[in-house]
Amino acid sequence: MALKTVIFIDGQNFKKNLQEFSFKSEKPNVRYPLYTLDEKHFEWNKFFRRVIEKFNEQTHLKHTLMRAYWYNAETITPFQKNDSWIRSILTKYGTEFPELDASQVESLARHWWERERDNFGVTRSTVFEEIQRRTDFLEFKYVGQYVVRPFDPYRIAKDANGKIVYQGRRVGEKGVDVGIAVDMITKAPMYDAGVLISGDVDYMPAVTHIKDQLRYFYQFSLAKGIPPRIHHLSPWLRGGVDCFASFDELTLLQEFLRRNDIPPYILDEIDNRINALISQVPQDPTC
Repeated sequence: MALKTVIFIDGQNFKKNLQEFSFKSEKPNVRYPLYTLDEKHFEWNKFFRRVIEKFNEQTHLKHTLMRAYWYNAETITPFQKNDSWIRSILTKYGTEFPELDASQVESLARHWWERERDNFGVTRSTVFEEIQRRTDFLEFKYVGQYVVRPFDPYRIAKDANGKIVYQGRRVGEKGVDVGIAVDMITKAPMYDAGVLISGDVDYMPAVTHIKDQLRYFYQFSLAKGIPPRIHHLSPWLRGGVDCFASFDELTLLQEFLRRNDIPPYILDEIDNRINALISQVPQDPTC
């Protein structure tokens, strides 16, 4: 009998893993010289099917995918004017940018926040909803908050035209990991094996609890380069799950890309990378 299997995906953690795979075009005057892969660039039906096959191979057990839950933040931090932070910005940057005043700082911070809010909404309404429509057994779930700090500048500078460029600070998602852990535990009576696509050590107590209920629990990652190197996985979590598996960069780029969604000049760079990786794969001396 096949083991009923559920995949739990920490969206932000997974996005960081995917964004390790970026490509720089050497062609002059291209619009996006540095192109970063993200969620919209992959065939998720095939990806999830192969994840299950990977654990079949490694555990010598038979698994069947019941559902994949993909978690992202539900809301973004609302904009709130902060006079004390504005004074702090003027104190810190006033000498370098004497034209700055309180009203201009507020305007710069608000415009930056509005761009973050719009990008946050567009990603959900276009990227995630499109993936949902074309992927079987997948459900996006929204919990927690995407935290940004408009009045804690990451960068203030001037562009080539002398215009002030302002970037607030992206703190990240808060509360999403709690929502995932709660679902992992509460759904455990309904599945035989769980797969976590995240390397965050904060999930370890939930993993331990699920294993204590005599359920299997696995972890899956993406690896960079040849030999493969995994950058987003706690050693404690990797050692605590029943089984760990990964796709290396060559597998990811060869098998799962939606090539029609990627500009041709970037595809050229991806193909160059694939060929370079193939040349680095150790050869079997018996062949």
